[in-house]
Amino acid sequence: MAIAFLDDINLNDNQAENLVIQRIGTLPTGVEAKIVYDNGSNTIKYYNGTGWIELDGLGGLAGSGTVGTVPVFVTNTTTLGDSSLETTGSGSTQNFIFNTSGFVAMKGDLRVDKDLTVDQGGIYDSNNSTGTSGQLLSSTGTQISWINAPVSYTKWIAGGGSATTQDVNDGDTYKLDESTTRPGIFAEPVTKSGTTITQPLGLFTKNMSLSSPSNYATDILLWGQNSGATSYKVNRTHIDDIPVSAWGQATAAVDMGDFGIVKVLDPVNAQDAATKNYVDNLVVGNLTFQGGYDASTNTPDLDSSPSASIKKGWSYVVTVAGNFFTEAVEVGDFLIAQQDAPTLLDQWVTVQNNVGLATASTVGIGNVNVNGPGNLDGLRLSYSSGTATVGVDIANNVSTSTAIGEMLFLVYDGGDTGDNLALPIEAVASYVNTANSFAGNNASSGTSHTFTHNLGTGDVSVQLYDTSTKETVFAKVTRTSNSAVVVTTASSIAAGAIRALITKVG
Repeated sequence: MAIAFLDDINLNDNQAENLVIQRIGTLPTGVEAKIVYDNGSNTIKYYNGTGWIELDGLGGLAGSGTVGTVPVFVTNTTTLGDSSLETTGSGSTQNFIFNTSGFVAMKGDLRVDKDLTVDQGGIYDSNNSTGTSGQLLSSTGTQISWINAPVSYTKWIAGGGSATTQDVNDGDTYKLDESTTRPGIFAEPVTKSGTTITQPLGLFTKNMSLSSPSNYATDILLWGQNSGATSYKVNRTHIDDIPVSAWGQATAAVDMGDFGIVKVLDPVNAQDAATKNYVDNLVVGNLTFQGGYDASTNTPDLDSSPSASIKKGWSYVVTVAGNFFTEAVEVGDFLIAQQDAPTLLDQWVTVQNNVGLATASTVGIGNVNVNGPGNLDGLRLSYSSGTATVGVDIANNVSTSTAIGEMLFLVYDGGDTGDNLALPIEAVASYVNTANSFAGNNASSGTSHTFTHNLGTGDVSVQLYDTSTKETVFAKVTRTSNSAVVVTTASSIAAGAIRALITKVG
């Protein structure tokens, strides 16, 4: 049995490749626009709403006339779509007129044969004339006539810039001349060889003005190339594109005009200029006292929104006790940055002044760690004013990564150990996939293929794809039990040719 579709299929203007129209021996009840292949007449038929219409079986429409030719028109106005072919006369003297609001297009060559003999025809104008050699067909406004081809012409040149285009007629002289309004171009003497006239042009500095550049990024210098295949070619460049390294050595002190020198490399030789980075690196890490620190108000701001300008080696002395990040500090404690732009407590060194070890009732120097790995995994530690609190705080954990491989569930082992365990999210996904889905290839060749999914229900969704092309395919699917489905194909397929993806629903 063929696959049953219960709704229309929209191919969205795509092709239905390798399609075979339904073959049938007895014509069914007609449905308008239905197409079938009649095995009795070996023709394609379609239903027009009242009856079955047969195509001629040779690729054309059934009708009168000789096969392979246009049927003979026997009426004066034979309809051709929205147009008509009107005829006058009879037999070989018929005149055909295409009466259409569009146009008549000839896909092949157009040949007019006046005497109905091979290669004796021509194109006739409104005066029934074929014209003479070299003439052209032209409209006179009221008819089409043969005319002589025009022989006169106008030579012209285009002016440059805002100049007006000028006609050049026979006998006129065309002249290039150096101008004060276009200085720099000089016309050399003209030479002629045969029919070729050569007009050399050169650069001429006469009448060029002397002035300073107004914009170094747009004003242009001209220079000549004196090597290679383009020897002596004139090139141009913006003034600010010439590198300093292209100039000769200075013979006097270079005045920077109160401007700085930027993007300089660190020095290599003894007499090289020192850069800011070079100097900074010489002193980085040295203790640089920056003053006092009020821990009660975080002044200056070292732990809330610290400035990125803080450098390694900067140090502060606590002048008012309080908390520095989560650590209690007292007057006299010394805070030293271990790196540039520190933002975390462990990026500072705290030198305690006079605080002893912490006790159960006295705030002091102390440290509390969560024991692990072991049955205490999952505990969270909070620390405030020297007091540590330990407990499970999963609800307030903040996710710091979206990487699947880093995600873990905290679970309790109900077995003998009674430990808290970390369960990777991949293990949960693997269990869910195994319990709710199945994937496998057909085991043997043939037309019937059983896929045993063991999902315990007939409420499953089945998708098939070709294992060689990876394309989705369709076949008849029957849910034979709560553990298996049977896929039936119209023709035999090889083992492993299709793969079934089965998903439990609900």
